[in-house]
Amino acid sequence: MKELTAIQTISDLLTDSDGQLAGQLQQVVTYLSQSLQFTEAAVASLSIDETEFTSPEYEPPVHQLSVQDVTTAGNELTLIIGYTIDSVSETDGDVFLPEERELITTVLQLVTAYLDRRHVLSDLQEAERRLNLILDNTTAVMYLKDTEGRYVFVNAEYERLFNVDSEELIGQYDADIHPPDMAETVQANDRRVLETGEPIETEEQITVDGDERTYLSLKVPVLDAAGEVEGVFGVSTEITERKERERQLEALNREIPRLLSAETIEEVAELGVVAAHEILDLQANAIHLYDAENEELAPVAYTDGVLELIGDPPTFRDGQSIAWRVFADGNATAIDDIQTDTDIYNPESPIRSELYLPLGEYGILMAGSPTPSKFDSQDVTVGELLTAHLTTALSQVTTEQELREREAELEAQNERLEQFASMVSHDLRNPLSVASGNLELYRETGEESRLETIDTALTRIQELITDLTSLARYGIPDENHELVSVSEVARDAWELIDTRSATLSTEPCTVTGDASQITTLFENLFRNAVGHGGPDVTVRVGPLENGFYVEDTGDGIPPDERDTVFDHGYTTGYSGSGIGLTIVSRIAQAHSWDVTLTDSTEGGARFEFRATCSDDPDN
Repeated sequence: MKELTAIQTISDLLTDSDGQLAGQLQQVVTYLSQSLQFTEAAVASLSIDETEFTSPEYEPPVHQLSVQDVTTAGNELTLIIGYTIDSVSETDGDVFLPEERELITTVLQLVTAYLDRRHVLSDLQEAERRLNLILDNTTAVMYLKDTEGRYVFVNAEYERLFNVDSEELIGQYDADIHPPDMAETVQANDRRVLETGEPIETEEQITVDGDERTYLSLKVPVLDAAGEVEGVFGVSTEITERKERERQLEALNREIPRLLSAETIEEVAELGVVAAHEILDLQANAIHLYDAENEELAPVAYTDGVLELIGDPPTFRDGQSIAWRVFADGNATAIDDIQTDTDIYNPESPIRSELYLPLGEYGILMAGSPTPSKFDSQDVTVGELLTAHLTTALSQVTTEQELREREAELEAQNERLEQFASMVSHDLRNPLSVASGNLELYRETGEESRLETIDTALTRIQELITDLTSLARYGIPDENHELVSVSEVARDAWELIDTRSATLSTEPCTVTGDASQITTLFENLFRNAVGHGGPDVTVRVGPLENGFYVEDTGDGIPPDERDTVFDHGYTTGYSGSGIGLTIVSRIAQAHSWDVTLTDSTEGGARFEFRATCSDDPDN
């Protein structure tokens, strides 16, 4: 009876979960020693791994009984009872009663069970703490609904997102808190889980504060003890930004063929700012391309948002702006507040944050906003993808343009070579044959009249060589242009040719060009006028509104021949080489002048050259 009372008392001590573990175990060994038959000499000890609890005034017992056990957590337990005086051994039989042996075994079992319970409880409390930590701090929305669709539980993120209190939400339906179409979609997904008993993962469009967001929802069935579905548990993670990036990447991929089909740098730039606006949502953006000749970043294309924000975009030069610094560095950059940057171009600008995306050697794409910290690392990353495509397109256009220019140059060179071959094989052959034949006759007969014919032929050869050289020279533009007085150059050219008794009249006019080439132009025009118009022809040179003219009083050129007069080999048979007007055309092309052939007031030929002119020869 005494042992049963002890077991009950110790069980009650260990059931009191409010007590501290050490205090409770100390009470167990104290009460246990008092429950033995020889109380005055009884002692007890409990060892848990390296920790020992002993009864009051504990001394090592002379007679002892011990039992051992191990908890589920792996703790080793040893419980000992005993007597400290040897007189106990005078009793008949065993020192320890059978009841005492059963008592010590039962007590150790109670202690082991108690420690196991505390360990499980501790694990559960820790698990609950961690779960609550997750539920309260996760950015995912978590919720539990019953089979009717009523909310049973929502986490803190759900409360924050929809500005509702958990206690107010419990028992309500989606239709009570969400728009009808959204509630119906969510409920339809819940019903799929309830009906199939299988989890699903689906995208759901959720409206929050008037903004539509995309969530990836994982919904699983909740089962009761019998395995029956009793609700739906869901975890929804916002993927709005990820979906937007996917949309942007898909749109960029669709834009690549358009960029690569562009034929000019300007077209690439226009497509680029539109793509940055429509795909990346860069409302105010501009592309500045590098002008190597002027060493500047000049605006080529920009959105209306730029005009609304700052007006016409500026041109940047070395050391004057953040844009130039980033262009030189070549690293894409987002600046949260340009007002704090020492390289700011205009401190009075309403722009606060900017995104800079270099285009390699070609320039830079810029975007601005009056809002600080508008652009982040994701804008930089996606922006770099766009600029990579733009750089490729710019490179392709530049390469193709260089190839076209090279092909045109080669075609022009081939044309000149063909003209050279024509003159060498035909035009030069005739006077050379005349000279050779008459030289042979002179040797045979000594007739001096042959020498005059030879001299004439050699003079003709010299003229053809001069024309040939001019044709080769003036097919290539000369970039060393300067202001040239047309009247002065015309008079100089007039003195260089045999004008017979012809007359020259000039009026003041200036153009920008190469004086030597323009002199050659006049030589050929004057030679053509005197050759066709006769020895008494009058030649006039004067200004046009945006150019100058050269006209004569000769017979003119028939309208049906005017389209061919500039072709190589054209001649009317006055002993010209047939390339004089071809040279004129070449020089005009080298100066980017348009040439028009019409009638003068007297019916002669009038050549009009459209270029920038001034009536003041000193300009």
